[in-house]
This record gives sequence, C-alpha cells and structure tokens, in this order.
Amino acid sequence: MDVKIFQFNGCNKCFNETLLLKLDTDNKIQFISEPQNWKGEKTEVAVITGYLLPSDKKNLEKIKTNSERVIAYGNCTTMGGIFALANQHGYEITPLKEFIDNQINVNGCLGEIEELKSLITGDEPSELKTLCEVCARSATCEYLDSVHRQIELDDNETCYNDLGFLCNGFIAKECKERCINYNTPCRGCKPMVKRSGIRMLGMFGTLMGNIEVATEHSEKGATDKLGDEEDDVIRSLPDILGNFFRFTLPTSGLPKGRITSSGTLLENVFTGRLIEELPLISGLLGGSKSISLTLKIIESYEKANQIEISEGTKKYREELLTLETDLKKALENENPKQYKEITNKIRKIAGNMNLSNIFFGGFKSKINENDTFDDYKTHVFDVVEGNYKNGSVEYTVDPNGIIKEITIIEG
Repeated sequence: MDVKIFQFNGCNKCFNETLLLKLDTDNKIQFISEPQNWKGEKTEVAVITGYLLPSDKKNLEKIKTNSERVIAYGNCTTMGGIFALANQHGYEITPLKEFIDNQINVNGCLGEIEELKSLITGDEPSELKTLCEVCARSATCEYLDSVHRQIELDDNETCYNDLGFLCNGFIAKECKERCINYNTPCRGCKPMVKRSGIRMLGMFGTLMGNIEVATEHSEKGATDKLGDEEDDVIRSLPDILGNFFRFTLPTSGLPKGRITSSGTLLENVFTGRLIEELPLISGLLGGSKSISLTLKIIESYEKANQIEISEGTKKYREELLTLETDLKKALENENPKQYKEITNKIRKIAGNMNLSNIFFGGFKSKINENDTFDDYKTHVFDVVEGNYKNGSVEYTVDPNGIIKEITIIEG
C-alpha cells in the first residue's frame, strides 16, 4: 500500500506516531513535512496530520486530487484540536472537512495508530466503548454542593464528577491515552456525540443544581435573572472554553472569538487557561519537546513557591528528559523500533504521551509497583499570583490562577 503522511501545522506528535506504520513491511510510507513543496505524485492513501488554516486550502485540494483516499489523523485535523483554542483570539483553525469532502476521520490526541492501520488496509476499526464503561470509578450523578479545580488523589472509586471535579468522560469514547487511569479527568479528546462541549456543559451544569448562582431581581416582576456579579459557579469554572471545548471549538457552534491576540498562536492557546491545567496542555501540544516544555512550566512555579520536590520525583524527571533526547534521535533516524521502545518507556513514567501523570510537586499515580507512592505523590497546591520564568518559558498568573500572559521561545 502506497501511503503518504503529510504534516501541516502544530506539534507533529501525530505525525511522529505514524512512524509506527513502517513496522508493517507491506506499506510503502513517505513522510512529507512540507506539503507546500510536494510535487503531487499519485498515492493510494494520504494521511493528514496537524492543524489547518485557510492558507492550506490549495495544498489540501492538491492532495485530495492525487489520492484515492484521504484520512484525517488526530483532533487537530478532524476537529481543530487543542491549537484551535487560539480561535478565541481570532485565528481560523479549521477542520479538514471544511476544505475537502469524503475524508475519513481518526479522532484522538494522540490519534490511535491501530485505528489508522485498520483504515489504511480497508478494515473496519474495532468498535469502541464509552469511556465511562471502561472507567474503574462509579457515578451516582447526584447533585453537587461544590465544584473543585483540584482534589487530593485518595479516592479511587468515586466518579470525578461526583467529587465535583470536572471530567468529560460522559461524552467520550475510550482511547489509548486513557488519562483517567492516571488520576487525570478526561477533557474529551475522543467525543462520541456532536457538539460534545455543549452537551457536557449541560450535563455538568445540571449536576451543579445545588450551587449558588448570582441573580438579580427583575423590575417587571418576572423570574429573577442571572446577575453580573461573580458567584460560586464562576469561581469554580473560570475557563469554560478550555475545559469543555478543549479539542472541539471550531465544531462547537460557538461564534468566532474576538479577544485581542496576546502573542503567537501557540501563546494564545495557553492564555486564559488555568494554572493546574498547564501540564496537560503542554503535554498535549509540545510534540517532541513536550517533556522539557512541561517541566519548565512546572519547575518555575515550584521553585518560586518553594514546593518541595522529592528525590524520587527528580529521578523520574531526569529519566524523562533523557528519554526525550533519545526520542528525537529515533525520529531523526526514522527508526520505528526505537520510537516504539522509547515511547513505551515514556508511558511507563508519564502515564501516556500526553504526560497525564506529571504534575506540580510530583506524579499523580504510582509508577513502579515497588515504589512508595508517598515519596513522589502530588498534592493540592496553592494558587499564587505572580510571574514565573524558566529558560524559554515565562508566564503570569492572576489571583484566580488564570494565565494572563505567556511567552514561549520556540526552536
């Protein structure tokens, strides 16, 4: 099978994952990292990765014309993905379906390589269960008295949503990355319904029925209306966009954002997000540098606020940085066996390639059975207003723990 993989814009994590296709000797794989320079040779299957902009339309149409089948691989291509949070600031990241028709979608962040393999060969991918079906936690869907942005990781049986800790698993399918296995709530990278953010917002909003909402009296005698002042709901969920629409903003039906851009597209993704969400966001979009980017963000905050770090935490972080260097070499050499071996080692420590197990102060779940988890277990941390800097990353946090500014020197 002749397969060409095209990387457009973004972190290249899904593009890197397609290196595993080379383990199947029946496929003739070509990796194209600069689609604008592609000559337009005929191919049986074209796989598109990365986020897309209106300026990519001509190249996408050329790929469509010269391909028997086109597969959109990963959320950035299928739905806009996490980079599309920049649309809040006026960008126009656009799903592939808006440029060409009859494309096949593989959702996920990462996109799942087994699903991609099945589609390339023309087989039907395995039917996926809902995420709640495979989750070890149990839900009661009782009304909440409070909502929490952070929780201690002592209860392994109760649904995150029942604990007042937002999890989008209600609207998601199971996925390979399975963040929920590492004490990290789902943010809905593999939705099973249309307009999943709206659906999840409605469901969680219903659970919040007991939580105080600010209202003001109507002068004409009608039912009281929502007030403009801050209330418990606003304080509990200060980033609706980032938590409910993290991967699906362009397909959500919400209007285009009009907030003034605060920097590069990448920096606009982070602006407005919550400090406790930064590690997972950087893990999602950092590509081959996601480990070092995530640790720079975390360690700048830890150092400034004197968050104590154990020797066990330091050891595992050093191992991850070494693995990141090894991963870059495997990618440069296009060596799928090394890539698989190294990413498996990263998953062992970080939980998955989204780094869901990495957090401020340590790790969210036990890494090795013989470890004493308390040696590196993370805990709820205080939100502290301030400016934080570590090498190529600098960001400002307001009193509510919202990122107001961030500078990331790429390269």
